[in-house]
Amino acid sequence: MKRARVLAPHKVVIEEVPKPKPAPNEVLIRVEYCGICGSDIHAFLGKHPFISPPITPGHEFSGTVEDVGSNVEEFEPGDKVTVIPQLICGRCYNCRIGRYNICRNLKVIGCQVDGAMAEYFTVDKDLVFKVPKEMSLKDAALVEPAAVAVHAVRISGIRLGDNVIVLGAGTIGLLTLQCSKLAGARSSIITDIIEYRLELAKRLGADHPVNVSQVNLKEFIEEKWGIDSVDLVFECVGAEATINQAIDIIRRGCRVVVVGVFPGKTPVKIHLVQDGEIELKGSLMYLREDFQKAIDLIASGKLKVAPLVTHIIPLSEVEKAYKTAVERKEESIKVLVKCS
Repeated sequence: MKRARVLAPHKVVIEEVPKPKPAPNEVLIRVEYCGICGSDIHAFLGKHPFISPPITPGHEFSGTVEDVGSNVEEFEPGDKVTVIPQLICGRCYNCRIGRYNICRNLKVIGCQVDGAMAEYFTVDKDLVFKVPKEMSLKDAALVEPAAVAVHAVRISGIRLGDNVIVLGAGTIGLLTLQCSKLAGARSSIITDIIEYRLELAKRLGADHPVNVSQVNLKEFIEEKWGIDSVDLVFECVGAEATINQAIDIIRRGCRVVVVGVFPGKTPVKIHLVQDGEIELKGSLMYLREDFQKAIDLIASGKLKVAPLVTHIIPLSEVEKAYKTAVERKEESIKVLVKCS
């Protein structure tokens, strides 16, 4: 079978390897779609703090069950599935109290161990989630990033009627925007520097899409909402400029949820954090309940993921897929690799 392999920064190739066989507790999945996310791009560029090539990427994906191990009764060939890609120890403090998304020994499929950007992939049955038969496999490939947004909004402390700002209108930002509206946000601002993304954000429910390369965000907020009006900010970029912008615009005593993945050490205006009793809250991945909720929201049509998919590129052209995600940001949001 064919699989993608990031060998070094800026170098991704297709390898021919044997088709895997499922162990007794494993499911063999015929992978249909595999997404390229911000973490994958950071790793491809050699800038991810926790991913080191060589690695087979792929932690957000969908497919159908091809075969099952001898101990697997929950799944059968033909089932539509996706996978929660967390490998946890189950023993550390956070695992014991149910916060296994921040397991001390956490590894992520496609990041610290080989992932699913391949024609076939085997994985432990406990990590496999069925998706409804009526859900497209293209939509199912977006469950993983949707779960990131579901989790971030759930732990944010959002209240009915809050004014919410989402910094960054990429995949996670657009999903976080929708989840915050579903959770009761009264009004929302989403920012970016790419008009295409902001136009899509408007179609997905943003009250005020703002191009921050053309508009002073602080002045815009004061004009539309008034001074001291920002209740909650989601940082979905992972950049020095946006985390400090979040600190500048949030009302004193309120919370910034950090969802974006930062490439390394980042200077932060910590004096303003202290002086304003601002809370900086990190959000990492999700719990199983978030993953299932993401499936349910997508299946119900409440969370719209199909408009985020801008490119579908075959596995044989994986280098093109990565270059599209990296170099064509003016027109790309979610790039899916078609693996089968």
